[in-house]
Amino acid sequence: MTGAALPVDAEWLLYEGADARTLPVSERISVDDERWRLLTEFVELEAGIRVFLSSAEVYQPVTITPRQSDDGTWIAANIAAQGTVDLMLSDGPSASIDSRNSVLFRPSDRTATYRPAPGRTLKLAGYMIRDDRIARIFGGQVPREIQALIDQGFDASIILSTPAGRVLRQLARSLFAPNLNGPLRAIFMEGVVLQLFALQAAGYDLRPSARQDDLTADQRRSIHAARERLLSDMRDPPTLGALAAAAGMTEKELNRGFRTLFGTTVFETLRDARLDHARLALQAEAVPIKTIAYRVGYNHVTNFITAFTRRFGAPPRRYLKRSPGALEDGG
Repeated sequence: MTGAALPVDAEWLLYEGADARTLPVSERISVDDERWRLLTEFVELEAGIRVFLSSAEVYQPVTITPRQSDDGTWIAANIAAQGTVDLMLSDGPSASIDSRNSVLFRPSDRTATYRPAPGRTLKLAGYMIRDDRIARIFGGQVPREIQALIDQGFDASIILSTPAGRVLRQLARSLFAPNLNGPLRAIFMEGVVLQLFALQAAGYDLRPSARQDDLTADQRRSIHAARERLLSDMRDPPTLGALAAAAGMTEKELNRGFRTLFGTTVFETLRDARLDHARLALQAEAVPIKTIAYRVGYNHVTNFITAFTRRFGAPPRRYLKRSPGALEDGG
């Protein structure tokens, strides 16, 4: 990779959670070096909500790994008001956060790794909601996909991909510059976070009966193993039938399990992983587009360019125009 991606460990939670009778607490972290200029603000709100706001000018590849220091059960979320960042969890799940995709997630080890796209401005809004607050929000009708994020005793990370439309991104952007201070700002931010969570969760079934098909622990392990096998060779992946048979499920059951755990079908998981890996390779390696397209399983570069454009909103050359020397031909 061009320019080593040096890790930055950030201990976001430097103190115990705010008492219910105190005002919200805010911490700022600032970094300014040859790789990037970053300003991150952490705000502890009352009633089980935390907000993280990161603004950065990214010059070179960089990696940051924030860590949650307490033992509570929280759902985390990220929305890119501007720019693109890759999210990676330690046991495998990953996602791209950009103008089309936001995420709800829960890491198994309370850490998450972020790699922002170099040569771009990033405004990343994040929030966390505690499990008991989520239970109250849904009033006993938590969608099974959301329930999976707050279940106790889980042993694998989960990412749910959610659409990032104009309204969602505008709400996220509003968190960065409210003309309010003190308790009024806290009230504003809590309202925005609840709206963001409602929009992100809206794609999941809210019927009480939805929890009847909750996956067993064995099924979850089988599905995670199927995902690992699926992505181990993106050039020549197993068929859906072979993957389902190895997991001891029907194709329909496996697809439903993938949607529950990862927010996408088996095909969508493979497609998104191929394109995410291709984008990282295109940014880092001076090789032709057609070479990387072949590496990730596209026999025809035109099909790759079409899929890339649909995923990231621009063909490879236009998308990477701020990364000179990355490409030799194609696009």
